[in-house]
Amino acid sequence: LPLVGAGTWQYNDTIAYQSVCQALEAGYTLIDTAFGYGNQKGVGMAIRDCFHGSRTDLFVMTKVPGGLTAPEVHAAHVQNLFELGLDYVDHLMTHFPADWDYETSKTRASPAMRQEEWLALESLYYSGTTRSIGISHYCSSHIHDILNVATVRPSINQVEYHVGSGDVDQVMATCREEDIAFMSFSPLCGPCQLSNEDDSLIS
Repeated sequence: LPLVGAGTWQYNDTIAYQSVCQALEAGYTLIDTAFGYGNQKGVGMAIRDCFHGSRTDLFVMTKVPGGLTAPEVHAAHVQNLFELGLDYVDHLMTHFPADWDYETSKTRASPAMRQEEWLALESLYYSGTTRSIGISHYCSSHIHDILNVATVRPSINQVEYHVGSGDVDQVMATCREEDIAFMSFSPLCGPCQLSNEDDSLIS
């Protein structure tokens, strides 16, 4: 797993294509995208046009939305592979421990839902369409929800982490205890919403 990667959050297909091509030309070998970003076609085109090495030298990670049933997970990943133009990805995450509308859709935010989604990711891992599986935005209790049923442990928990972050010490400790790699996204704090820019290490 490369230590640094190129993210594509908030990019459309055109910007994602340009950004990923620039990253690949600069030597990046980890590309991070997601079903929910809506830019996987641009990412896939950039990989085809701008990556000239062996597929085994490229680490592509993507995500399926949180709060999905098992059939929905499988359908979302079929779409991932189609848009990226790949036979497999190197890492597949569940993007969130619930669906994005979890405040009004509590059935999509339960431990049982997280467990169903995780077991669906395991089936994709066993099918070979992803080489590893993980989680994103998971706190300690969410991690334990899935560990209660997991036969394949998550290899990564991707969490926003930078000098402007809130306290994530507990989830970092849980990841260490459970041998899960803690991966930071937006490590340079963008786009941050700072409550006091005059008193920030960022300003």
